[in-house]
Amino acid sequence: MDLNDADFIPVSIQDIPLIQTYLLKAKYEESNHNIVNFFQWIKQYPLWKYTTEHYLLLLGVHKGKLFSYMPLCETQYFEEAILKDKSIFNQFNIPFELSCFTENEKDKVLSLLPMAYVTCEEDASDYVYEADKLRTLSGGKLQKRRNHYNAFLRNNEGHVSTEEITSLNKDEVKAFLASWKTDSNDEYFLYEKEGVFSILDLMGQLPCRGLLLRIDGEIKAFLIGTKSSERMVQINIEKADPMIRGLYQAIEVEYLKTFYTDAILVNREDDMGLESLRQAKRALDPLMMIHKYRLREHV
Repeated sequence: MDLNDADFIPVSIQDIPLIQTYLLKAKYEESNHNIVNFFQWIKQYPLWKYTTEHYLLLLGVHKGKLFSYMPLCETQYFEEAILKDKSIFNQFNIPFELSCFTENEKDKVLSLLPMAYVTCEEDASDYVYEADKLRTLSGGKLQKRRNHYNAFLRNNEGHVSTEEITSLNKDEVKAFLASWKTDSNDEYFLYEKEGVFSILDLMGQLPCRGLLLRIDGEIKAFLIGTKSSERMVQINIEKADPMIRGLYQAIEVEYLKTFYTDAILVNREDDMGLESLRQAKRALDPLMMIHKYRLREHV
């Protein structure tokens, strides 16, 4: 499939305002449909766009297969966008494949394409939490995290400061990231870290906010998030010195108290199928899960 012939154009950083405009129209709360995620992974998972007045189609590639994300549009244009997307795939005689579709959008597609093959991407489900619980670490189920946080406050009283990530301190954050977990050679970890460097370079261009935490003037943690809907903040990137007890809890509490204070929900993304991460996210007492589906026109 020649994407140029199909009127798909490669996505670049110049498209950030365009994509964000259409994301706001769509009002999706699923973590993959997020401006920071798109550009954090764009080197490993390049994107192409097809733009009309009413909708924006995003095409991705995974393991050599092309797929489409949920169309970025207002609800009334969803059907029109899906049918156009399908016609482009059919034009080039390749199976129509959709990925990262949420329950409601999956059902809309099935009403149009009832014979589509559907699989639930179990390891990709997003964990969503009550924002106030994470701001205060209140409730019995968060007792262990509250203990870690209180220990951090006791052990570092008078030594902690926080500040927003800006062009003035961005290089310091990158230096901390470069030294963070340097012993890991896992391919996914290295790609993820490379993507974080890219996001730091785009701070100021992306509609996200970042907070760093210092102990005795030295950066020990940082967090970057976005407002994914009127009610939800998404935690995109979170790095901290793992040797400091309670530091992860501290940076998250401070972030949610500093930015997006009107958000009532927090999306902490998926667990990537990692048991340790799954246990940690479940221990945070999620309010709900956002399940995701892959649809194929042909099996």
